[in-house]
Amino acid sequence: MSVSAESAASATTNKFVTALVTNLGLLAVEVGAFVVLKQRFGRIYQARTFLPPVDKRSQKLPSGPWRWVPAILHSPLEDIIHKNGLDAYMFLRYIRLLIIIFLIFTLLTFPIIIPLDAIGLDTGRTGLDRITWSNLADSNKQIRFVGHIILAYLLTGIVVLMIRREMNHFVHMRHQFLLSESHSRLPQARTVLITAVPDELGDEHALRTFASFTPGGVDRVWLYRDTKALNKIFEERRKLCSKLEKAISKLLRKATETWRIRERVHNKGVKLRKKQQKKMKDVEKDHNLLPHELERPPASLELLDELVPRGERPRHKVGLLGLIGQKVDTVDWCKEEIHRLNTEIAEARSHVVNGKFLGSAFIRCRLQMGAHVLAQCVSFHETNTMYNKWMEAHPKDIVWRNLDDGALEMKWRYVTSWVATVGLLIALSFPVAFVGTLSNVDNLCERVRWLSWVCRVPKPLPGLIQGVLPPILLAILFALLPFILRALAWYECIPRYSLMSVSVYKRFFLFLVIDGFLIVTITSGITEAIEDILEQPTQTVSKLAQELPGASVFFLTYMITQGLAGAGGALIQLIPLILHYIQKWFLGRTPRQAYRVNYLMPAADLATILPRLSLLATIGFAYSIIAPLISLLALVSFIMFFIAWKFLFTQVFDQPDESETGGMYFPMAMSNLFIGLYIKQITLACLFFLKISVSKKTSLAGGILMIILFVFTLMSQLFIKNSFDRAFPSLLVWPRLCLSFS
Repeated sequence: MSVSAESAASATTNKFVTALVTNLGLLAVEVGAFVVLKQRFGRIYQARTFLPPVDKRSQKLPSGPWRWVPAILHSPLEDIIHKNGLDAYMFLRYIRLLIIIFLIFTLLTFPIIIPLDAIGLDTGRTGLDRITWSNLADSNKQIRFVGHIILAYLLTGIVVLMIRREMNHFVHMRHQFLLSESHSRLPQARTVLITAVPDELGDEHALRTFASFTPGGVDRVWLYRDTKALNKIFEERRKLCSKLEKAISKLLRKATETWRIRERVHNKGVKLRKKQQKKMKDVEKDHNLLPHELERPPASLELLDELVPRGERPRHKVGLLGLIGQKVDTVDWCKEEIHRLNTEIAEARSHVVNGKFLGSAFIRCRLQMGAHVLAQCVSFHETNTMYNKWMEAHPKDIVWRNLDDGALEMKWRYVTSWVATVGLLIALSFPVAFVGTLSNVDNLCERVRWLSWVCRVPKPLPGLIQGVLPPILLAILFALLPFILRALAWYECIPRYSLMSVSVYKRFFLFLVIDGFLIVTITSGITEAIEDILEQPTQTVSKLAQELPGASVFFLTYMITQGLAGAGGALIQLIPLILHYIQKWFLGRTPRQAYRVNYLMPAADLATILPRLSLLATIGFAYSIIAPLISLLALVSFIMFFIAWKFLFTQVFDQPDESETGGMYFPMAMSNLFIGLYIKQITLACLFFLKISVSKKTSLAGGILMIILFVFTLMSQLFIKNSFDRAFPSLLVWPRLCLSFS
């Protein structure tokens, strides 16, 4: 049994409408819940108004269900730099750029592309299929594709010009940020990490001499030496301190409970004596009455021992895993062990200066300019020696276990890490292909027996299965991926956590584009044309050319899911809200834990958030000509994301100084926009070339013009890359070679 064109178009429209209605309803629920919760849980939704230092606090938003929206939109975007750093500011600037781009796309494609695809054509297509490339491809009016070609050139030119403008703004803002008083006063702004240092420079005097050419000279030099024995003692001491803190907290809770019991008994006694006094015939005052309040004695160890006898204090066994061995008083035992370890640490530190040098050094210059000059110079005359230098080195940002690896091992780990990434990319393509097939399962249920039940289920279940379920499955699949990618970045021996996040960003976007976009597009298109391909295998290529544009319905629903429900989910912060109170109830038992739960604010992981937005932009670019409706959906999605993330960065999040990269994600995000343009141009070129048998002149000319546009876009990207690559990494552009031989 075959599926008619009318029924297929109806199913496509039904999938889209079901996804739209479902996600609009979910967005309404999320926003409604946010409006209610925002007023009741200030710790979660307005933490920046009272937790940070006074100079970094935000103004409280006006009350009411909607008054906070204009307040957020009218707040200056530049304030984000002072509150959360340049990374957060450029992230919001990136979303604002996409809003402007897709607003232009919508204003141009709707009055031009949609009439060209729909008006005056009788192809039998209905619903969404009538306003896509496929409707025009089925007709004999191929000359209308001239409008698509002109608009493809125009939109590409607009995007390239806006990318160049934003890169100019980024370079200016980065330099202003690095030179600002709030950042330049930080020690990390003047500290350079150098790896693969030769043994001949493995002492402080040699490194001071080596870096003496820097403006202002050298302030401090730290050599990374073999401290494994010291590290072991320190880790043991840290665990004992944590154990002692928990034991003392438990002991104090017991003492508090005992005191409260005494107070309750005392209060009952007072009430009983009062009743007895009222019953006395003699109204004479009883001077032996208990005082109304139990007097609290000053805190002392004697009082603690009185409230909690020695036998009831926290105890544990000192044997294997705390299951065997002598049972000791936890507080006293930890104190003795910590005192012993303090003595060992002091002794071990005296020997650190004589420890083995492991090839890494931190040099803090007196001037910020001196640090940037040092970081940009070619430092040594031998290969694989001192070729890696990192600015903005902060102790909390250093992956200490990745510093003691040699240059050759780091290169080997880099290669194997990316080989593993490619292998994972191939392995993940199979479950992603299944998700793409699921988005068009209505075309398979008539041919595949075990899927026949999908054709018989009542509405709106088919729309939910094909329009709502695939984007959700894809989102879940890619939610687990960053953990694996972070492990691969760690294995690569990247020495800073912030740079590790940059590596995760690159890998994650690669997965999203190849597996999350291209594989889904191909499998969805194959599923659309499966019946014709089975009946006419020799026409596989032409059928794919006809049906691939129809695969846009999956990405229409994906854009709706991410833009509406995704933005609403980011706004409501439901998971952080639940986790906060779980941690408060179960993990806030010690002062350190209580401080972490009550006073530390969350931070955004741009390494996983920004690639998802870049994927939406790539999808929007790729289908802007083929299915113009996606431009409007992308516009609405990015507006929702802008409101949600601006609220979070002004009211909720606090990005740590040590993880600040100075906006280094932004140039990568700009480069990723070109990928969307390339995919659009290659797709259009292939669609034109595959239609040569129908209309030779128009199709051949269209394909050649798309190749020319691809070359123009590639040259534009190379020009922008060459213009800005040496402008933004450091404060100043130094000569390419600044040789220093020791």
